[in-house]
This record gives sequence, C-alpha cells and structure tokens, in this order.
Amino acid sequence: MSGSSVFADESYRFQHAWGNEIDPSNEFRTPVAMAKDHSGNIYMADMGNHRIVKMDSSGKILKSFGTLGHSPGQFNMPFGIAVDQEGNILVADTGNFRIQKFDSEFRFIKSWGTKGEGNTQFGFPREIAIDQENNYYITDEFNHRIQKFTSDGQYLLTIGSYGKGDGQMALPQGLAINNKGEVYVADTYNNRIQVFDQNGRFIRKIGGLEPGIGAYQFYHPRGINFEPKSGALYVADTYNNRIMKFDEKDRFVYTTGIFPNLVYPNQILPSENGDLFITDTGNNRIEVYKEIGLSITYKMTIGLARYGDKQYAGPYDVQSDSKGNVFVSDSFNHRILKYDANGSLVGKWGSMFGTGGPFGYGSYFGQFFVPRQLAVDRYDNVYVADSVNHRIQKFSNSGTFLAAYGSLGTLSGFFQFPSGVAVDSKGNIFVSDSENNRIQKFNSFFVYTKEWGRKGTGNGEFSQPMQLAIDSKDNVYVVDRINNRVQKFDNNGKFLAKWGTNNGSGNLDPLENWGEESGDLFLPTGIAIDDQDRVYVTDTSNNRMNLYDENGRFIEQFGSFSGEDGQFFSPQGLDIDRNGNIIIADGLLQKIQFFKKEN
Repeated sequence: MSGSSVFADESYRFQHAWGNEIDPSNEFRTPVAMAKDHSGNIYMADMGNHRIVKMDSSGKILKSFGTLGHSPGQFNMPFGIAVDQEGNILVADTGNFRIQKFDSEFRFIKSWGTKGEGNTQFGFPREIAIDQENNYYITDEFNHRIQKFTSDGQYLLTIGSYGKGDGQMALPQGLAINNKGEVYVADTYNNRIQVFDQNGRFIRKIGGLEPGIGAYQFYHPRGINFEPKSGALYVADTYNNRIMKFDEKDRFVYTTGIFPNLVYPNQILPSENGDLFITDTGNNRIEVYKEIGLSITYKMTIGLARYGDKQYAGPYDVQSDSKGNVFVSDSFNHRILKYDANGSLVGKWGSMFGTGGPFGYGSYFGQFFVPRQLAVDRYDNVYVADSVNHRIQKFSNSGTFLAAYGSLGTLSGFFQFPSGVAVDSKGNIFVSDSENNRIQKFNSFFVYTKEWGRKGTGNGEFSQPMQLAIDSKDNVYVVDRINNRVQKFDNNGKFLAKWGTNNGSGNLDPLENWGEESGDLFLPTGIAIDDQDRVYVTDTSNNRMNLYDENGRFIEQFGSFSGEDGQFFSPQGLDIDRNGNIIIADGLLQKIQFFKKEN
C-alpha cells in the first residue's frame, strides 16, 4: 500500500529534546565496544555521548575524546574501538560511515569510508579486530560482511555475504581474532559464532540458527573477545542478558549473568589479572567481575546510573493528556515520569518513589519491571503495560494506583510480556500480548471480552505485536514488529487492512522482508494517530518516522540514522499532543525529541 507523497509540502521541524545534555565523563550513554592498549589502559566507545572514554587498568576514568560532528576527531555514534600492534587507536565512527585512526596520544592520522555497498564503503561499521600482521577487520553489519584492510586503510578482501549457510551472515556484529590467527565473528541474527581463516575461508561454527539458552546456543550474540594467555573465548549473549565462556577448543565452560543485573551486554574485555570488564549497555555502565576458577564474583561498577529528572535508560514510550502533561515510560529505570506542560518534572512513579537505576524494579502494585506502552483514557487516567510483570496497571493522573490486571500465562486474560496498551472512546482496554502473539480486549472494568491472533504471517496473525493505537472510529491498529508491518482491525478484531514492506505480506524472518523504500518498515515499534486519523509509525531499525493515511497509503517520512538533533537511532514510542507536537522516544540515544509539523 505504498505510494507517492501527497503531502510533500509539509515538513517536521525539530524543536527541542529532553535528555540531550552533554554528560560528564563518568556518566555513560549506551556504552558498547572496548579495547585495551599495551599499557593496560581501556578505551570504551560511549556511543550515545559520541566519544571515546579512556580508563586505566583499575577502571579509573582518565580522559574522554570526541564530540558530535563530522570533522576529524569528532564522532557520530561510534560503535567500535581497537588498538593496533603499533599502539594506534581505531574507531568505527558508525554514524559517519567511516573508520578513524589516531596515534596513541589520540592525534588524528587518517580516516576512510563512506556509506554504501562497495569496497571501503559501509552499511553500518560496527566492530574492529587486528591480526598479528596489523591488518584491520571491520564488521560491516548492514552489508552482512567483514571487510579486511591494511593498516593504511587499503582494501584487501571481503568475508561473508547475506544468508544462513556456512560462511554467510545476518547482521554480524562482534569480531575477535585468537592467538592462532583465526577470525571469530558474532553472526548476530543467525544466533551463532562463525570462525574463518585470515583469507576468509569458513572453518567451523558454534551454535545454530535457532535462538536458545543452552550451553551452545545464543540469542543475538554481540561482543566476543579472547583471554590473552589461555585463548578462552568470551561471548556477550546479548538478548539472553548473559556472558558465556568457552575454552580454547570452543568447549563450553560456564555462563553467568541475569536480567536485569545485565541488560543487553555488548562486550567483554578480559584482563591479565582475571578481571572481566562488561559493557552493561542497557544499564549505561561497565560492570567488572573477578574470575575465580569456574565462577565469578562482582567487583565494581564504572559509571554513574542515569536516573536524573531528564535522564533515561531505554525510554520506550511517551503519552500526553488533555492538560498537556507528558508521561514517559523509562523502561530500564523501571519507572514512569510525569512532566507538566512546561516540561518540569512533577511526578515519578515506581519502586523507591521512582528513583530508578538498575535495581529500581518491583512487583508490588505501583511498581514496574520494564514498563512499555502508556495509554491515557478520556478521564486522564494512565495505563501502563508492565511487561516483565506480565500485567497492565492503571493509575490516576497524579499517580495513585487504581487497578492491576493480568499475570504470566497463555490462557485468556493472562499475558506474556505485554508491550502495548490502548483505550478506546468507550473505555475498552486493548492489550498487545506480545509473546502470545495476540490482542486481548477488556471492558473498562478489566473484564475479558475477546481476543484475536496467533503466530504467523496471515491476516490477523502476528509475530511480536508491539504498540497499539485507536482512531476516531475506534478501529485498532497494531504494530506487527517481526512481520515489518501494521495491521488495522475494527473494534471487535475484524481484519481491515495491512501495510509495510511488501505491502504488509509479512515474514517470520524480518531480514527476508527488510525494506528501505518509502513506506517500507523494518522492525517497527511505535504508533500514534492524529486528529485527521493519519497514522504515524516509528520505523525503528530504519531510524525514521513514517506517516500513512488511515488506509495505509504512504504519505511521507522524516528523520534518518544520526545522533544529530531531529534524527534517530532506534525510535520507539511516540505521541501527538493537543497542540499537534510530535513527541518521540529515542531508545538508544536515550532522549525525548519534540517536532512541530509545518505546512
């Protein structure tokens, strides 16, 4: 249902953002890769702050380098860091689609790369590894390959192409080279580790295509690294929120970590003294563990938690009420924040009075465990999809707990990780029961009335339904995430329309159905409907906002992949307030952005 833009004269002007302030060096914003120099100093890519942070071997922060920009020494969402055999520092400057090279004093030497699919071009340069001959290997994630360069940046060869076969890849991310010169690749969306020689020939693999929690299974693994002496392999098994260790022969040794102590860990850096430095990305910190035999113990945390009045950890949704108040679900701080129409914080809900932090979760009434979508009814009551508590909670506008409904299960009235909630004009409550792949409908007293959906690609079937929206006719719109589409239903669940990539045909493998053309969607999350029944959808992994009419005809889009104001990295939920402002939660840049539509 895509088509040409019919509102091409409209534009969306960035107004301001909450959470956009420059953080001090000891506050991280989406920390990702790490590397170590010959003196034991540690460098960390502080992606959301567009800088590299340098620490000594004990974790003391020494200095930071870089600001947001395009000039030499500036960065736009750097994801990768490595130190070569000569002590030079390599940075994957991801949002600028280039590699920058610095000497050991962080003086700029050179850069190379542009956006594209050719040699020396990148779709998403992510991580960097160095071999014994000082050649550079770069994970080119969105091109599903590894590129190899000389230390001068001259292209040598490509390893991999898109696919599921041996030697093929799907959004590879982590990269490391062992003391035998073998190249290990975290083949992230194929849920496995692949091993190649330095000429790109496939040798072997660990793990299979299906995700799992077994000893030789992964779920979207990202960072990988080797212990220098023993050759042991460490894997950040990101979506399982754990760290895994294998010996030098790829035999499983142990696994450690549990959500939410670790939230989407991105990289592990082992030191000679048995310390493990882990970027606990979702919690915006580095966790340090001490390895003792086959067990590890907590040692320390580096980085202050992000729980100030306008600091967020994985903000997921925004919702405004009739008075202009704005509510934010600050998911990994496990709290709801309320701001008045002037942007002043007037309320914090959750455990410990909404203080937040990695241990701010709870299961009592009025507490949250990764809150997701918000909804506001005609009386300005607030509903919260309290996802890991498998329930919906209802509050007065001032935060007084009113009701809770649901618990973990598959029967009617039970939920598995509900991500979406919406309320129609009559007070009926709709819940996106994400892992049960269905929509459930309740009346205003939380009495179950009906449900629809199952896992699949057909009309009325879902694969991880996310946020919901209701139009002026009380029709229900569902973001069907893995199927890369939106589905529209009447108030009783009768299928009306679908749109997205390939006209909303759906595919349980989103990479087989990934589109970037106008109107296409790639792993979308959020949805909102304006007073003209036009449908706004956060096209999350294409890092943009798409606008459609109520029948799914594409109108226009705005935003692109960048850390600059008005651009996005993983936009999540959104709302259109009473003044027509568009408010968008940016999940990985950890800020709330405000836009104004101009004719």
